Amino acid sequence: MLKNLLLPVFLLAFVISVSAQHQRRVLIEEFTNASCGPCAAQNPAFNATVDANAQYLTPIKYQTSWPGVDPMNAQNPTEVQTRVNYYGVTGVPNGRENGVLEVFPMTGYNAATIQAAYNTLTPVTINLTHELTADFDSVILKVSVTSDKALTGTLRLRTAVTEKGIYFDAPPGSNGETEFFQVMRKMLPGAAGTDTGDFAAGETKSYEFAWPLAYIYDLNRISAVAWLQDDATKEVHQSAISEPLNNVPAVGIKIPPTNSLMCTAGAPAYFTLVNTAATPLTSASLKYKVGSGAWTDLNWTGDLAAGAATQVLLPDFPINASTNTKVQVEVLGSNNGVLTNMVSNTYSTTIRSLFEAPVATPLTNDFQSAVFPPSGWTTFNASTTNGWKLATGAGAGGSTRSARCNFYAIAKGVKSELITAKLDLTQATGVTTLKYDYAYAYYNASDFDSLNIQVSTDCGGTWTSIYHDGKDGLSTTTPKSANYVPAAGDWVPYELDLSAFNGNEIFIRFLGESGFGNNLYIDNLNVSNVTGVKELPLTGFSLQPNPARDFSQVRFNLVNPSSVRLLVFDAIGSMVESRELGDLVSGEHILDLDATRLNAGNYRVALQSKDGVANIQWVVIK
Repeated sequence: MLKNLLLPVFLLAFVISVSAQHQRRVLIEEFTNASCGPCAAQNPAFNATVDANAQYLTPIKYQTSWPGVDPMNAQNPTEVQTRVNYYGVTGVPNGRENGVLEVFPMTGYNAATIQAAYNTLTPVTINLTHELTADFDSVILKVSVTSDKALTGTLRLRTAVTEKGIYFDAPPGSNGETEFFQVMRKMLPGAAGTDTGDFAAGETKSYEFAWPLAYIYDLNRISAVAWLQDDATKEVHQSAISEPLNNVPAVGIKIPPTNSLMCTAGAPAYFTLVNTAATPLTSASLKYKVGSGAWTDLNWTGDLAAGAATQVLLPDFPINASTNTKVQVEVLGSNNGVLTNMVSNTYSTTIRSLFEAPVATPLTNDFQSAVFPPSGWTTFNASTTNGWKLATGAGAGGSTRSARCNFYAIAKGVKSELITAKLDLTQATGVTTLKYDYAYAYYNASDFDSLNIQVSTDCGGTWTSIYHDGKDGLSTTTPKSANYVPAAGDWVPYELDLSAFNGNEIFIRFLGESGFGNNLYIDNLNVSNVTGVKELPLTGFSLQPNPARDFSQVRFNLVNPSSVRLLVFDAIGSMVESRELGDLVSGEHILDLDATRLNAGNYRVALQSKDGVANIQWVVIK
């Protein structure tokens, strides 16, 4: 009889023990930095693993203060450093799973590791919610923690406001990353967390925290995380996540941070307004300032369709001098919503006014003057220290100065502009050429840069690319891991045909596109009208049929490997086709030319590379 009574009691105890165990949502903490090269290399794979296992994970990232610049760390460095010290992190990227498993490299983190941690049962459950106040100026977190059995230790509840995604137009650091996920913004009440004390079996403890919002890039990406951690062992007993609410009506306005030229004195300062909302923009509350002037309120009204842009003129601020004018704009609100970005709400437009008379050919510059950019020239640089600057320790032909774009120190994706003085080709006929010497080394197979040379005939309103190359096509020497300074033998002459722009006043822009590679140098620039150009070494160059009604086949035989561009000019010198043929090996090459879209007449077909130019006449008949 006694045995029969004991069995149900035992079974009841067993059922209670099992029901008191819960799967453990996995806290994964990563330490990273926007200027850390290995972070940029490892984060894509790590982020993909996190996304694929989101239902099991509570991710949080701490943007550290080293090895380089990171604006997200600068907004809350102390709490990040507290977590760095807590785990004794000495290098990034680095991670911790549930406080006790070090994760490195981040590319090694996988689903099997996550599942093992998730299936390690715990008596603790956490319920977490967050909400924004009615005026969207504070976030409130509500947390309740329950342990189904008695739990003792050095227990602390940690909660944090995170931003699920932060997206930059240009890299904020030097490693090229523009997207950052699950970034810790603020820990509540602080990085030390809250001492919960021990839990009795079945006990629930509830807490509420509030943070007056600051330095949030997008209110609609605010999320929250919470975890119960034993500070004696670092073990995380349970974690929870509260996903973004996405309930803040966004202002729906973007002011592109553009650089532009102005060639007419007396024209007003201006900026561009873009409607990024899905509904029409009819009113906007703005503030602006021109140069060092005072901030001025501006209530814009209009009817701007979704995705459309308009130029907002500031007629009270005419520009009458050749100078750089900076227009700054703050967006405060619109008919579509409120400002959701609390960090980057000031946008800048730089207008370079150039009212000097155009320069006649030949335009020459050997960059030997200490003044840079040269008189009448313009730079729009990555920063005050990086971009196109005067190099004083390197030059072609034995000189010691040249123009340098120091890609070695410029983050990936950032562009720097060097623009010549306005050039008068209104009376130019025949062949006009751009010649220069250059030297470039890239860093490695992943970190290399590009040069895009462009011409504008409408004061920078539009630009036509006449050369665009990078890596092996641009390089004049072997890759260099140190800050590159060219040797005498690294310099290479280059020549481009500008005849298509005869009859115009033009600007030439050297657009440096950084891949965080290495430095590019340009020297001995010369734009002139010449009777001939250096011939591209060929053993054959023909068009068949010629004349042609529909298609002609171009055949040419390169003596040396080269990066080649094909250009077609009409009888008055206007370019009607431009085609990058890429890096070609020596030997014969064949391609088609389409005459069906051209009018009857005489045309010039040019093959152009750094080795020279080859021309042939082409007749189109109808």
